[in-house]
Amino acid sequence: MRSQIRWTIAGVAVGAAFMWLSLRGTDTDAVLATLAEARPAPVLAVLAAALLFMLAKALRWKVILRPAGRPSLNSLHSAIYIGTAANLVIAHSGELLRAALVGRKEGIAPSAVLASVGIERVFDFITVAALLGVVLAFDQRLHESAAAAGFIAIAAVGIGLALMMILMKPSWLRSALSDLLARVLPPVVMNFISDQLRRSLVGLAVLGSPWLLLQVFLLSLLQWSFIIAAVWFCADAVGQSITIPMAITIWVLMVVGLTLPSSPAQLGTTQLAFMLGLTLTQTGSQAAFAASIIYTLGVNVTYMILGLGCWLLFGKWHLQRVPSASA
Repeated sequence: MRSQIRWTIAGVAVGAAFMWLSLRGTDTDAVLATLAEARPAPVLAVLAAALLFMLAKALRWKVILRPAGRPSLNSLHSAIYIGTAANLVIAHSGELLRAALVGRKEGIAPSAVLASVGIERVFDFITVAALLGVVLAFDQRLHESAAAAGFIAIAAVGIGLALMMILMKPSWLRSALSDLLARVLPPVVMNFISDQLRRSLVGLAVLGSPWLLLQVFLLSLLQWSFIIAAVWFCADAVGQSITIPMAITIWVLMVVGLTLPSSPAQLGTTQLAFMLGLTLTQTGSQAAFAASIIYTLGVNVTYMILGLGCWLLFGKWHLQRVPSASA
């Protein structure tokens, strides 16, 4: 709990700093005027893209969990909304919550469900790297912040895959780590950790199926394409014409920026990503900031409202009433 509080405080500080950077030289009256003139059709398209993203994310999660069980799409869909809303209040808090919800409701070990979330993260960064390649194919000039984000994504993919391989396959490194933990931890704690790791391997079983991995990758491309479309529609709503590579660059900056502590609703992080990304189009700062506000309201705040609704309707009841998985 204390670590979450510290992370939230750090996120508020980082978000405030990013917001200050975004607002420097921006005419707030012009921003409000631009928002007042925003076209309704692209704004509605932003909402539609946001909803389709969550559906594709649930479908991807269902494929990842296929070797571990047959969870219903409705359960995964509502759990993703709940987890996303929690993340938008306290960064990185929603993964444990949605793992617990799905694990208890579907009879799958929560540790296995949490391992599947790790696979999601790896494929998210694989998608970042792949779509940055698309940007480079259209324009050899890459915004320096986007280039840095690409290197971070590639490093995250390498680290994530290495950790999963260590967990899945017997090796001298895994044996050495196990021996080290056995020497420093009490037997009860060591047995608990070993049991959780054994259960978590079920959540990594998808890595053994090339066909399922291909589906996961294609669904990753699909789901993030909806968010990229949402970014494009946000710019279009305020009368700015941007290219798809430009929208990808803004999305990459947002995704990698969220590896840092972030404030509630990702305020500041979203705004700075739009401001940095749209500099290559020489868009006025007020239009870029207005587009970021539409994204915040149309995507992040929408997820928070729908996630709260899912929690009140389904989440709290399942977390309290459904017995936990035993295997």
